[in-house]
Amino acid sequence: MEEKKETKWSQVEEYLAAQVIDQAKRATKRWFIAWLITMAILFVTNGIWIYVFNSYEYVYQDGTGENYYNNEIDGDVDNGTAN
Repeated sequence: MEEKKETKWSQVEEYLAAQVIDQAKRATKRWFIAWLITMAILFVTNGIWIYVFNSYEYVYQDGTGENYYNNEIDGDVDNGTAN
């Protein structure tokens, strides 16, 4: 009688172990996919940031040594001039 119980319990242990391993495999696959998506988003956002940073000329200097900040705007601000 005891042999049957031992055999039955070992089968239950084997089944539970297989279930735990299968669940761990699925969870690992999901976390790996989430990690890949996160890394892809990181590279894309960094690429966009570098593109925007390099495509805009924040400050440049003309031949006279004066710095101009966004002089293409043509605003009505006269920096230090007297009328």
